[in-house]
Amino acid sequence: MDARDQDEQIVAAELARYDGELRRYRRLRSRIEADFARRLEAAGFRYFHVSARVKSRESFERKVRRAPDREVRDILGVRVIAHFEGDLPAMEQVVREALIVDDDSWVDKSELLPIDAFGYRSVQFVGHIPEAVTAGGAGIEPPGGVDDADAPQVEVQLRTALSDTWSELEHDFRYKSARQLPRDVDRLFALSAALLEQADENLDRIRRHVDEARPIGTAPRGDGGGERSYIGRFIQYDGDSRALDQVVTAALDVPFGIVTGSGRELRSVVRAAGWHRYEALSDGFAEFSELGRRLAIACARTANDLVLADAEPQRPARAFRGIGTYWTALGAALLGGEPIRESRVPDGRLAEYRAVAAYLYAHPDVSALEVRSRYGAIAAPVGSSADEQFSPISLD
Repeated sequence: MDARDQDEQIVAAELARYDGELRRYRRLRSRIEADFARRLEAAGFRYFHVSARVKSRESFERKVRRAPDREVRDILGVRVIAHFEGDLPAMEQVVREALIVDDDSWVDKSELLPIDAFGYRSVQFVGHIPEAVTAGGAGIEPPGGVDDADAPQVEVQLRTALSDTWSELEHDFRYKSARQLPRDVDRLFALSAALLEQADENLDRIRRHVDEARPIGTAPRGDGGGERSYIGRFIQYDGDSRALDQVVTAALDVPFGIVTGSGRELRSVVRAAGWHRYEALSDGFAEFSELGRRLAIACARTANDLVLADAEPQRPARAFRGIGTYWTALGAALLGGEPIRESRVPDGRLAEYRAVAAYLYAHPDVSALEVRSRYGAIAAPVGSSADEQFSPISLD
């Protein structure tokens, strides 16, 4: 049997699989769409749109024929459209909690563009749909680290309304063109993408200024109840925050990706630090970012998930967007003696971190690597969760 015959067998088998699963995916389309919308509304988002689609048989066949040896994972697709680009990180965390996400599938298309280029901007990933949704329930938060290969898959795309308009038109024009478009048209597409990217940034700036001008104690008219929104905008666009993410990621020598639950943990420590507005977060970050850098180096266990080391010790270590802000806010909260509520990190571990933060703050000239070595020798083992597994520590 030659390669062409083998490919035809694969195509026939995949089409049979598609035909057999089509009814299930059609049922799931409305369920997953409603589940995502419900979660986003519950999180306080107002300006968004969720749409789901099932890939047509013709489109599915074309994709299989292009690469017969690659699994088609987007028979079911969901698109989450935000009005504000700054909301996308927080909205992503919300919809991720509805799925069992394959972290290796995550990609930010904008980061694939050359630094001087403008074009398609979208965050995409694939996840398995938990049984609660497939059975028609309201949905539950799936357990971290579960990999159910038999569960149906969905590809999620998150982008702004302006990016969505551009990508739809660009794809439609190119797809319907019988020949390659002239270079001038490519330049016009790139120019349009640049203008829309600037427009997205302007809308975020406008909303931020409106929120900051609003009297303290009044609720912003933005999304996510204000909290998810301003934290998401800060870690996405503040240059110093992004730079610290890179420094911490390089210092820990781990890949950059997505850590399930990191958004919840980040909100808990920012809240504990008392940084309830964008301006307070920006000022607090400026004051404590050096402590955050040193605390991350001293405390992060790179053999495990960097935030949920004790809750999910089987997961590989990854850095994530906002990791520098996480350790900075954590350090500030620990120094202030504030309790870290709504965190999955055990109280005993947080008590250890408090001792380390106090020592680092009092001894700025001592290397964080030296403190890491000393702390590692006296810390409770990874995976400890019960109070009796922890003992008070001192680095003096």
